[in-house]
Amino acid sequence: MATAPDYPAVPAEKLDGWELVEESVETVFQLPGAQVVGATRQYEDERLRGAVHEVTDDSIDHQWRFFAATRLGFDPMLPPGTMPSMILPTMRSEAKKTFKDRLRSRGVEDIERGRRERVRVRSGSRARLVRYDGVDPAAGGVPVAGWVGVWNDGTDFFVVTGGYPVRPLSEVLDLDETGDGLDRTGTTAQNEFLDLLRDVA
Repeated sequence: MATAPDYPAVPAEKLDGWELVEESVETVFQLPGAQVVGATRQYEDERLRGAVHEVTDDSIDHQWRFFAATRLGFDPMLPPGTMPSMILPTMRSEAKKTFKDRLRSRGVEDIERGRRERVRVRSGSRARLVRYDGVDPAAGGVPVAGWVGVWNDGTDFFVVTGGYPVRPLSEVLDLDETGDGLDRTGTTAQNEFLDLLRDVA
């Protein structure tokens, strides 16, 4: 196999409360004549998980928020002269399909595609994002949102994904406590996700 891509970087100061739970290099999908290999770092909000676990007397132990960043490479390398714009549509389509599969593997049900966004990232490139809405069956059913964004910075392709409850867990789970993110709204969670995404490089 060709040299695996480097792992993407996320500034450490942006990761307060997040825990790196997995690093992996794997073939994520196939293009005509080449495998697309992704080097992925996946993070979970362990602070929120621990808070729910504690205030429910250890009865609920669940991952509520996640964030993952992937840098893509090709095996074999793409032919000289291949422009990013030539393969970006395929990359976006495959990334969306893979992300929906991963949401399902997390147990998310009733997944529907929502709105689209475009945001500028640290490199100056624009990432195109698609939102998916669904229901996490944990604790009787929690509405969640997931995002997948794809861009090319002139050299590398990136895929960033994330998911979170769209209502405060203190409200959904009928909790009195509000600390450690239990009262985080969907809007706040979305803004925090986009803030992380913008600094992936």
